[in-house]
Amino acid sequence: MEDKIKSFVPEIIVDDGRVKVPVRNRHGDEVGLFYFQPTDVGMVERFNEVADKVNEITAPLEHVSIKPDGTPEGDNPADIATINEAKQRLYDLCDYLFGGNMSEAFFGQVHPFSPVGGMFYFERALESVGKFIAAQFDQETRRVSKRMSQYTQGYGGKPNRAQRRHNNRRR
Repeated sequence: MEDKIKSFVPEIIVDDGRVKVPVRNRHGDEVGLFYFQPTDVGMVERFNEVADKVNEITAPLEHVSIKPDGTPEGDNPADIATINEAKQRLYDLCDYLFGGNMSEAFFGQVHPFSPVGGMFYFERALESVGKFIAAQFDQETRRVSKRMSQYTQGYGGKPNRAQRRHNNRRR
């Protein structure tokens, strides 16, 4: 009995709205996992901020020839440093977007600068994230609207008692 009392750690558990979201490739294989909070109203703002900074991060890569595995052609130390710096800045920016684990979830198995269909892999990942955020945010907004309508449905343009009395006096 004493062991149970000593090992008891009080904690408060709060539902913060986060959901665990698997990241899958187009074949259905799980390539990562991240946590997402669809009710985070700052998410859209942060996503737009991230999207605006992408060109700034990738601009130095225009002069680097990149192989399909995301590494530079040749052994030029300046090219290696440029790719590594851009990669770290991208990881930091993506982690900022979700408050933690996006870079690991999306880029743990595929280098962010690997070319895929004429785009960098990270561009495809951010495009998918943008669509996901929009869909989740729309769904949550509809749920809130539906819940709020039950409280406001009686106020759909009908005059209240004071308004009816005022209107009757004028007649």
